[in-house]
Amino acid sequence: MAYGNMGKALEVDLASGTTSEFEIDEATYRDFIGGTGLAAKLLFDRGDLDAGPLDPANLLVFATGPLTGIGFSGSSRLSVGARSPQTGIWGQASCGGNFGPELKRCGYDAVIFKGRAEEPVFLLLGNDSADLLPADDLWGMDTYETTDVLKERYGKGGKVLAIGPASENLIPFGAIVNDYGHIFGRSGMGTVMGSKNLKAIVAQGDKKPEYKDPEKVKAMQEAHREEIKDNIFCGALSAFGTGANLEAKMYEGDVPTRNWGQGLWEEGAEKLSGIALADGFVVDHASCRGCAVRCKPVVEVKDGPYAMPPGPGPEYETQASFGTMLLNPDLGAVCKINDFCNRTGMDTITLGATFAWAMDCYEQGILKPEDYDGIKLEWGDIATVIELLPSIVAKDGKLAKLLAKGSRAAAEEVGNGADAFLSDSKGLEAAMHDPRCNWGDGLAYAVSIRGACHVSNMTFLLEWGAIEYPEIGLDKNYQNQSAEFKAEAAALTADIGCIFNSACWCEFPGTAYTVTQWAELFSAVAGYDWDVEKMMEAGARVWFLQRCLGHIWGATGADDRIGQRIMTPVDDGGIAGSVPDMDTMLEEFYAFREMTPDGMPTRATLDKYGLGDVADKLNL
Repeated sequence: MAYGNMGKALEVDLASGTTSEFEIDEATYRDFIGGTGLAAKLLFDRGDLDAGPLDPANLLVFATGPLTGIGFSGSSRLSVGARSPQTGIWGQASCGGNFGPELKRCGYDAVIFKGRAEEPVFLLLGNDSADLLPADDLWGMDTYETTDVLKERYGKGGKVLAIGPASENLIPFGAIVNDYGHIFGRSGMGTVMGSKNLKAIVAQGDKKPEYKDPEKVKAMQEAHREEIKDNIFCGALSAFGTGANLEAKMYEGDVPTRNWGQGLWEEGAEKLSGIALADGFVVDHASCRGCAVRCKPVVEVKDGPYAMPPGPGPEYETQASFGTMLLNPDLGAVCKINDFCNRTGMDTITLGATFAWAMDCYEQGILKPEDYDGIKLEWGDIATVIELLPSIVAKDGKLAKLLAKGSRAAAEEVGNGADAFLSDSKGLEAAMHDPRCNWGDGLAYAVSIRGACHVSNMTFLLEWGAIEYPEIGLDKNYQNQSAEFKAEAAALTADIGCIFNSACWCEFPGTAYTVTQWAELFSAVAGYDWDVEKMMEAGARVWFLQRCLGHIWGATGADDRIGQRIMTPVDDGGIAGSVPDMDTMLEEFYAFREMTPDGMPTRATLDKYGLGDVADKLNL
């Protein structure tokens, strides 16, 4: 009995238009948890590992976790994984909203897409049923239009995942959108959908998983609800969204400004904060399914050039990537850009970082207006940025085509020192937290399995003091601008990040739980009977599998670096003169992980986690 899970997956062959089901054994659930762990395992076992990111044979795997849809705050998430068109290595994204629980209610823990449909299609899921249907009339629509049409056709109760024109046009950082405001943003998973001519997925079901100990699950749910009420971090998110602490963090030096080239911008701290968003634009608060935190702002821009009706508002990452990163203090413009990117399906972190890279290159004379359609990008000129957005989606014009590549590929095309202004790791631009403020972030970005990422690794929350896990030794004095204890912290919080993304649980309400409570919940729901050690071992197993997929596709320890722009000191703000000691932290990280000094896994380490078949693939 697959407690907490439905016990089976659906495989969709888009080339033949056929579907089939298969069972997932209990050992796979226990060893790889679910979500991104299950997606990576299914891709490794069933995929063609020689396939390129946009080849039909590249598998695209959506997977729920054992905790998806159990009714707790934070339990609505869904994960997706594939070889990334942006980085060429393991790509994954996670999303809240409401599709994850609905997929499980249809009877499936995972859906695997292989091949490429000859013409555009969408997948319609019901109770243990799956139908591929023509999507010719949907192709070219934005994600909101697509969602509206499919909900009108199949009922408001249907939950929709859709891609927009950016993914159809194979922009490498295309996103997948769930019911308007919930986004699988990073590493180009929408682009993989686009490459397969898969426009959307619709799900509506009423099946429910069984729990090993339903009474304990109910009791833990009630207790967790009370813990959320008293959690300061969750309270701030409820009031001001994920940008709640932008102002304070700007003065600490955590918020990247002027493409990471400036340490403090007081105007941005005031005008782009969560408080400013709440005061000037928020008209309501939305939530993911069943979540009491309600951190999703609904915004309206009532007048001016960026007027827009009420709709999903920007997260912190967008407030920074299209605000502080570009020296743009206009939150109305940020709201408008966020709406455009949601509709067309683009990752705002990569796109904003690419604009910031370009502005630096223009300022340094590396990019010249006469070479790029007579256009010049300058700090604070958000009107030109907005004017360019439709051209980027359509790849119309020389500058638009360049920016549509993302910053790493664009810098490689331009040359002439353009890579000095990059902020990526492995081709994925860094999230909006500055490692010169919190050095552990630098290590986390460098060794992240999908490229520079903070949600795959919770080191930043540890350095902020938002979490503490004494059961596994994460209760030390983590000085921000110090290498001390950061290797252990990055490794263990990466394992916790893998547990979150595999369980399909949001890290925000998750901060209210100890790791002991996590192990108890897994056992009550799924019957895994884990203690803390076994749970952490599963997280490490997932991390090593996903890391090794990167190695199979060509990544090495030499790629565990962060962009030169971030590794360049600034002379103002709380990070003046600070650069993370990456050499020390990487050396200690590899030692803690029992890897070679050049950042590769050993046969003994992989065997320790039951990954001998992965070691064989790597010829270890």
